[in-house]
Amino acid sequence: MTNESTAAYDRLRDEVGRGWNTWDTRSVLTQVLLPDALGLSFGLKEYYRGTSLRAAQIGRRTEGAETVTLGPHAYDGSYTETTVSWAGITVRVQTAHAGDDLVALVTPAANQQQSALLTVGVSYLWNRAGVVVREGDRIRATGDRVVEVFTTGEHVDDPYCDIDGPYLAVDLSRVVGVSTGRVRSLTEIAAIVASAAADLGAASSEPPAQHHETAKQDEIAQHHEIVRDAISWNTIYEPAKARVITTVSRLWNVGKRGGYALFCWDAFFNALLAAPNSKPIAYLNVVEMLRARTPDGFVPNVEQGTGRKTYDGSQPPVGSLTVLELYRRFGDRWFLAETFEALLSWNRWWWRVRRDGELLCAGSTYFDAEYPSPQDIPRIHQHFGATCETGWDGHPVFDDVPFDQEKSLLAAHDVGMNSLYAADCEALADIADVLGETAVAAELRERRQTVVRAMETLWDEQSGIYRSRRTDTGLVTERLSTMSFYPLLAGVGTGERAGRMLSEHLLTDDGFGGEWILPTSPRHEPIQLKDTSYWELRAWPPVNFLVYLGLLRAGEKDAASWLAEGSSRLVLKEWNEHRHIHENYSSVHGAACDKPNSEPFQTWGALLSLIVLMERGEVTLFDDERWRG
Repeated sequence: MTNESTAAYDRLRDEVGRGWNTWDTRSVLTQVLLPDALGLSFGLKEYYRGTSLRAAQIGRRTEGAETVTLGPHAYDGSYTETTVSWAGITVRVQTAHAGDDLVALVTPAANQQQSALLTVGVSYLWNRAGVVVREGDRIRATGDRVVEVFTTGEHVDDPYCDIDGPYLAVDLSRVVGVSTGRVRSLTEIAAIVASAAADLGAASSEPPAQHHETAKQDEIAQHHEIVRDAISWNTIYEPAKARVITTVSRLWNVGKRGGYALFCWDAFFNALLAAPNSKPIAYLNVVEMLRARTPDGFVPNVEQGTGRKTYDGSQPPVGSLTVLELYRRFGDRWFLAETFEALLSWNRWWWRVRRDGELLCAGSTYFDAEYPSPQDIPRIHQHFGATCETGWDGHPVFDDVPFDQEKSLLAAHDVGMNSLYAADCEALADIADVLGETAVAAELRERRQTVVRAMETLWDEQSGIYRSRRTDTGLVTERLSTMSFYPLLAGVGTGERAGRMLSEHLLTDDGFGGEWILPTSPRHEPIQLKDTSYWELRAWPPVNFLVYLGLLRAGEKDAASWLAEGSSRLVLKEWNEHRHIHENYSSVHGAACDKPNSEPFQTWGALLSLIVLMERGEVTLFDDERWRG
């Protein structure tokens, strides 16, 4: 990095963190004004039991929890829409910008019998200085600027709304308007909200039309919306480091993670998902993840608000691929300069610490220094911790692979890890060329060639596919996974080998084919299904995405189109039924809510839609000569 690149990044970060938006991870019904940190928290009170809902989240599974449907969300917060059902009450909350002001329209469901209040709590968040007072039917907040909050409707003086600090409470038997800055009528607020919704194209959330061409257009609009909303709803302000980040799930940030969690390869996928709509958000996700680098030089599996970092291991190296694609899309050389040092340090760490012979193994390294947090103790220097480094924690493909205590490695040359590492070397060498780092570029290309040559040992002629191979016995692993197609992404195994992998495995109904794709294990393998299983009989969006890139590079256009159609079918099923974007999906029936540990609004679920948009030419990513086969 250089002083100039860091200054450019800091300016971008400061520009993004301004205005009203859903910055607070604790509730989808909280709007925050940055940089002031003034929060407006919308809540509900019901009078059957006298209980209050102070914060709303999607995905809570406790008894009596609210049900949340997240609607359209503009990146800059200029329009958001949320529907919440709780304790017999259902409301739709729409917000919009009116210049520097915020307005909100809160609409109760028709014929609702439950007596209820809308509460609007006003406070300065994250220990920021400011004074908030209620003055009759308005609230005045005084910090770096003065902001007044008003509502329409009948105000209720109820002291038992379970809210800390000043708040307004309004009868919710009819539509309520909320505004900042000045008094606005309900009619004026409704007009502002309607205009913002139209500008965003919020109507694209309607089910597809029946006419063929219109249906295709509506389907494309849905995929655009999925990509946008997955990122915009999960982009938050992280106050400890004064930064905007996209996390995988708002719900995952609270509780044991202390306010936020940045997961390694998720952050780079988030950057690619942000790219079609927001260059700043794409850049922020990359740089902030790279800044989590450990003293040993690698990007950790996770960094979170408790202070935890996984000092024992990383996650698959997809950072250089991401940075190179963002550079090709946007052309900012300073972005390469800002990220290059961390990417190179990370690349060299893999070769220094995870190499066994001429290939890599996943691992988990014990640290006896002050680094590890108590949360990591059960996984450090353990089999499970090593599988976490692959991004496939606990997948049955590792069941027969022992953990080598002396080497701190799984005793197998991992086909997925080596494929992605070869691709990382290749992309990082291209970045080095742009920056004039000719010696480093040569080093990286030589390392890539070493790995690619050694990957010949991972080809299993008998089964016609690449497989991880054990370092202790020399045998291939007993089970297969979709990682066996990753070599195509690294430019390995094209031609006749690719033909065999596709015809004998990828496209077969008893392999990785079928209606709901891609299962992470072939369908013919025996299943030992566990109640908490993340992997058996599940399809994972990042897996589909990486396999799709491999098919593009191998020139397997028909198979790439097949995978795009299957990915569309998979993501739209839950989207049209529940407006969910899941962490993983059933590869048996296509649903996802059947698993309590499948997060219902997780960012990388939108990779399924990104595949479709790339396939149909709606998004320009990975379209240079290397990826055109």
